[in-house]
Amino acid sequence: MKTDTKMISGLFFKLLPVQILLVAIGSINSLIDGAMAGHYIGPIAMAMIGLYAPAVKIIETINAVLLGGSQILCGQFLGKNQIDRTRSVFSLDMTVLVLLSAVFTAVSVLAPRMIGGILGADGETMQGLAAYIVGMAPGILPWIMSMQLTAFLQLEQQQNRTYAGIAVMAAANIGLDYLFVCVLHMGMLGLGLATSLSNWAVLLVLGSYYFGGKAVISFRWAGILWSDLKDIVKIGFPGAIVTFCLAVRGVVLNTMLLRCAGNDGVSALSALNTCGGLLYAASAGLGAATRLLCSIYIGEEDRTSLVIVMRTALLRGTALVCGAAALVFVLAGPITGIFFDDPASNVYRLTVLLFRIYPFCMPLTAINVIMVNYFQSASRMKIVHILSVLDGLAGTVLSSLVLAPVMGAAGIWIAHVLNGIYTLIAAFMHARLVNGTFPRSVEELLAIPDTFGVAEDQRLSISIHNEQEVTDTARLVMDFCRRIGIDPKHAVYAGLCMEEMAGNIVQHGFPDGKKHLVDVRVVNRTDGLLLRIKDDCRAFDPKEKLALIDPEDVTHNIGLRMTARFAREMSYSNVLGLNVLTILL
Repeated sequence: MKTDTKMISGLFFKLLPVQILLVAIGSINSLIDGAMAGHYIGPIAMAMIGLYAPAVKIIETINAVLLGGSQILCGQFLGKNQIDRTRSVFSLDMTVLVLLSAVFTAVSVLAPRMIGGILGADGETMQGLAAYIVGMAPGILPWIMSMQLTAFLQLEQQQNRTYAGIAVMAAANIGLDYLFVCVLHMGMLGLGLATSLSNWAVLLVLGSYYFGGKAVISFRWAGILWSDLKDIVKIGFPGAIVTFCLAVRGVVLNTMLLRCAGNDGVSALSALNTCGGLLYAASAGLGAATRLLCSIYIGEEDRTSLVIVMRTALLRGTALVCGAAALVFVLAGPITGIFFDDPASNVYRLTVLLFRIYPFCMPLTAINVIMVNYFQSASRMKIVHILSVLDGLAGTVLSSLVLAPVMGAAGIWIAHVLNGIYTLIAAFMHARLVNGTFPRSVEELLAIPDTFGVAEDQRLSISIHNEQEVTDTARLVMDFCRRIGIDPKHAVYAGLCMEEMAGNIVQHGFPDGKKHLVDVRVVNRTDGLLLRIKDDCRAFDPKEKLALIDPEDVTHNIGLRMTARFAREMSYSNVLGLNVLTILL
């Protein structure tokens, strides 16, 4: 029997909505602010928001280093069932996050005009931009902490809390924008303050979970290992390069647009950036889900599951983005109307054109983001650097330098599509160099080293869907053990252990009316025979159950006692709603 891909693909698409919302948290506020600014303050307000966008990218870069590095480390530790190390990484991440947020907030409050000057503001836009920076400052800490907690809450199976937090944030921002801008006439300062207060609202919803003592991955000051910070930065930095490059690209493109299209060009690009988080959310969500699952399967050295994740992301995930891109193309006019009223204006014309061209690069961006997150999880940093710099800066800027003098703003819009083509070519060329042949499948595109994981003939993967298959699987495990040279007695022990533990899952976990499966993996390692059982039933820790058994009652839980006696090591974790039991015989 081959590994059933249903569990893995189902888990991927279970993760995806929250990962998309994780990216959309800031974008929802930006969209609300953009609509309010364009209609009630004036088109030049969109230019001010556009000028501030690179500063947002700088903060997101720092956050991406911490979030990417800590998420990959946590995934690897969870894959190895090291819960204490996972908590340590989480605690370190939160501590560093608070310290850096305090610095960003202080600089924004004390030197808003200096920041405005660096971002390219002039006399016409400086005052409003400086006020907007001051208003946004109090919301920096809750904004980036909410993005972090959303990722970790997913490991705790708290997706509904994330949905509630985003709903509260959107409602608060709409109400406060109306109060500060329309009623109190606070202009750009009010626009920034409304966003800051709504960021605090969502943080209260998300953070309240950690005060109830229910969190498995919780804050432990005493457990922090500061030496892990080096690994977090080392792992997270390559993936954050693209965010930093986007910040630099934003400044460069704004400068070019001011020269060839004036404030109208900057306002049009600002409208895209304001919606951009939502347009990019599906791609970024695919990348984040890929990164989380790949880091876990890399920690388990599970080659088969790794390929399934990437096939799901690249084929089904990209198809999802294509559907979103088609919708954006069709709705280019109504989307532009969110920001600008006059269809006859130049800024309206430029924005509609941008929303007609941009969808063509969305699927290409999705593929690049998926591949970058996979390579980052696998610690293959050279190709991460190449793809990040090419996608985030070089491709768009170099193409814009050639096309903008001839085509104006339209040349810069087209450069976004060309950039996606460059990154796709680079990914295929990398696989060609590593494999020696042009990739013809997803697995070949991944260029997985031959040394990764256990050889095909040294592992067995089986999916169990009902009680009858438990007995069949026990026989297959014993046959596999004999085939790889394990003596008959220990082969029987392995089959019995698997039958007892998987049978217990089917007996107690399946009768809830839902459709379940049990994924069994047997691996012949140098230190013993590894038996891993993964299921999507209710949480059950056999080690806790074993500790509660009366040692004097030898008739109680015989199968569990037998397994514990045969096992050299036995560990359990619940990862993303899946029970993972690992037994080393």
